[in-house]
Amino acid sequence: MNVLVCDLGFSSAKWIYGERKGRIISAFSYNGDNLLIGEDSLMASGSSYLKTMEELVRYYPVFVEQCLKQAGCEGDILLAVGLPYSYWQEQHKPGGAVPALAKSLTDGAIKEVAVFPQGLGGLRDYLDGLPERPTGNVLGIDIGFNTIIFTLFSPQKKQIIHGKTLNKRGVHQMATSFLLPRIKNLAPSGTFTPVEIAFLIEKGYLQYGFERHDVTREIQEAGVAYIEHIIRDIQGELQAHVGMHADFDRVLLFGGGAAFLKNGLPARNIEVIVLPEPEYANARGFQTLAFAKGV
Repeated sequence: MNVLVCDLGFSSAKWIYGERKGRIISAFSYNGDNLLIGEDSLMASGSSYLKTMEELVRYYPVFVEQCLKQAGCEGDILLAVGLPYSYWQEQHKPGGAVPALAKSLTDGAIKEVAVFPQGLGGLRDYLDGLPERPTGNVLGIDIGFNTIIFTLFSPQKKQIIHGKTLNKRGVHQMATSFLLPRIKNLAPSGTFTPVEIAFLIEKGYLQYGFERHDVTREIQEAGVAYIEHIIRDIQGELQAHVGMHADFDRVLLFGGGAAFLKNGLPARNIEVIVLPEPEYANARGFQTLAFAKGV
């Protein structure tokens, strides 16, 4: 059975099938009775974006269908998908959203569905590349568009010590609170759509007519300041819920928002690692976890 990974988030769906991979923007619109998703929806009026956990679950089958088409899947498929950790933890029970999502996605070529907690995939992807497991705890921080998922993991015990989804955080907050004040002279209106913010972060420049302004330095500065702010918040959460067991030796940054930290963070006592192609780290880990199920 072949494995397809579809890691749907609030900014995009990342898919991996064998050696192939791609992304679909998490936007949708209705053109009459037809539902358009991804870039096609941006060309139509009334396009919208995934904003809630309920919308994420409701539209997952549509994005999976598009991932199947783009990936050119053949034969029977084991599908691996993810949900934000806190939501996965709450809904991983009989009658919850996790088994309901798995059932809704099992159809046609998809013979089996594995639903993993987002955040765990990036940790698994990192650990797969090490010759031996670290002795100390590892803190994974998955930076999404409007969520941040942190996971404190013990490689020796192979278990999650504590994790949580921080809502209304991530790329959007970083851009509006930390980046836009730095480039307000280049963006007098001060307002951007969610997709424009994502493009701004990814491309590293603003363009008005024939004028193009490089803002990569400002993005890097805003990213460093934002991550330091987030790490302080996470340390507070860990102290409150885990206490003396909240220590960690290294921090892993991944998810689409980690892309604006290409040069890493300034030197510090704790090692901070930005995973390669961070937007695909969760999907790569899910792929490994899916094969571990016995495929």
